[in-house]
Amino acid sequence: LLILGAILIPVGSALGLFFLSKPIPEPQLMARVRLDGMWVEDRKNPGQKILVPAISIRNPTSESWGQLTVGLNKSGRNNQFYASEPTGIPAGTTVSIPLFAFVARNGSVTFPAGNRNVKEVTVFAKLPNNARGVAEFILPEAPTVPKSDQDQESSWIEPLTR
Repeated sequence: LLILGAILIPVGSALGLFFLSKPIPEPQLMARVRLDGMWVEDRKNPGQKILVPAISIRNPTSESWGQLTVGLNKSGRNNQFYASEPTGIPAGTTVSIPLFAFVARNGSVTFPAGNRNVKEVTVFAKLPNNARGVAEFILPEAPTVPKSDQDQESSWIEPLTR
């Protein structure tokens, strides 16, 4: 009985904590995103630049974020394509990641920018308190492209609230 109690009491306590405890939510990241374009060096013609589709992420806060990871288009609970920026985003700046830099979870396929739309974006970043902040975005069917005389602020997408 003593040995049985020594096994059942810790296992029962662990199961009780597992089923009765609520998960701790991840902090909300105050990021902004937009579908954008960026100039990159042409691999076929060195010295020339080409315009490619990209995702731009803006950090409007006064704190720098580290270890930025961006996921595209969820399938179930997981994102299908990922890209990362290990240096993060300094406070008040913007980082752009070209869509060809996004790869599938297993690393075998790059994002097919010409064949698939970006519908959902998830941004993960390390906050100054070492917590992982998360922001989720749903992109509109037709992205807002600002005109030269229009305010650039209208093209940024706000995160979904949880």
